[in-house]
Amino acid sequence: MALGGAPRPTARGLGVVLAGVGLAAGGSLVESPPLVFAGASLVALVVVVAVSLLFRSADVAVSRRFSPTRGVAGWSVVETVGIAPRGRGHDVALREQVPWRRTTGSGAVPVSLVPGRTSSAVFRHGDLPRGRHRVGPLQVDLVDAFGVARRRVVAPGVAEFVVVPEAVDLGLARESRALGDGATRQREHSLAGGEDDPITREYRRGDPMRRVHWKASARHGELMVRQEEQHGLPSVRLVVATRSDGWADASSTAEGPTSDAFEWALSVVATLGVEWGHAGSVAVVASPRGDLVARHDPDSTGAFLETLADVRLDDETEAAADPPAAREPVVAVVSALTPLDLDSLSRSRAVGSSAVALVVSPPLGFTEAARGDAERARVVPPAEVVAALRSTGWRVVEASSDEAVGDVVREAGLLRD
Repeated sequence: MALGGAPRPTARGLGVVLAGVGLAAGGSLVESPPLVFAGASLVALVVVVAVSLLFRSADVAVSRRFSPTRGVAGWSVVETVGIAPRGRGHDVALREQVPWRRTTGSGAVPVSLVPGRTSSAVFRHGDLPRGRHRVGPLQVDLVDAFGVARRRVVAPGVAEFVVVPEAVDLGLARESRALGDGATRQREHSLAGGEDDPITREYRRGDPMRRVHWKASARHGELMVRQEEQHGLPSVRLVVATRSDGWADASSTAEGPTSDAFEWALSVVATLGVEWGHAGSVAVVASPRGDLVARHDPDSTGAFLETLADVRLDDETEAAADPPAAREPVVAVVSALTPLDLDSLSRSRAVGSSAVALVVSPPLGFTEAARGDAERARVVPPAEVVAALRSTGWRVVEASSDEAVGDVVREAGLLRD
């Protein structure tokens, strides 16, 4: 158990101290030694009990379980903490530390620790922010038998908890005229005997082990996986703006810039990627300049969503997405863009491919912070982005980030082009 803080009186302890001081003061005024002694004894009791807590520890083993095991942004999760004492039992109060909010006294859960038994405390965390979070360590409040003093110590150990963007289940992918035959093509290729001529690549996190090609792995000295299941699959290009200066509501935090409108855009991207995956299609997510953000294969939805959980505004990436294939549909989810990003996006559609841009504006009532002339010159506002893309043959849909993602995707027909 790590070192804890200094002992402090509880509300009951403060009451006892005040009562003791009052008795002692009253006894002095009326020259009553018994009252003075009684008051001093009450104060001394609280002091002695508080000091005794310095010699107590809470040597415990801590385990954590989350339901669901992976969170969804904006939703809630139930965390069950198991705590087993390694020594004698006593009463404690538990507080869990999570990075997205401060731990408060109102969140304390009382638990009685019994030797040889694991006790449980349940915490409900709501309005989860997207990302990969470290939950813990657990704060343990040691309380004396009289309830007049407590001391907070920390039980070491943390757990990783991943919160992915919400992918709205629309069930529209099978109706997509552009991509609905993806699963059929995949089955036809499997029946064509692709096992005899496998195309391999290096293993990536999230790849199923059943696709490992052991002979190729032995030749290369590292795990290699088959790509033949993807050969011939239809694909779609999803473009999302990842620069903070393109999102009017972006603000700086200790973890980096954040934007509610960008989080909404990632939910749209997650929804489209998963829906197309259900139709047997591959989705490549890239930035307007062609940097690879994520890739969704039909059998790697979990890895795709976890990759999106790690996306941060202004993050640099060294991986470049493959050039768009002929007739590969492009769907862009953007807001304001730099002139370079707008030019790159305008030219990103391949020959014969459809191109749809969802241009996002902040919610009604949002007031953009004042920008200097130099900063305004670096970005093209959403209204001008709309006009520029339409002039180059894009179909443009305008939306606000306070609209429901599912409604926007349905009404814009993003899965039926």
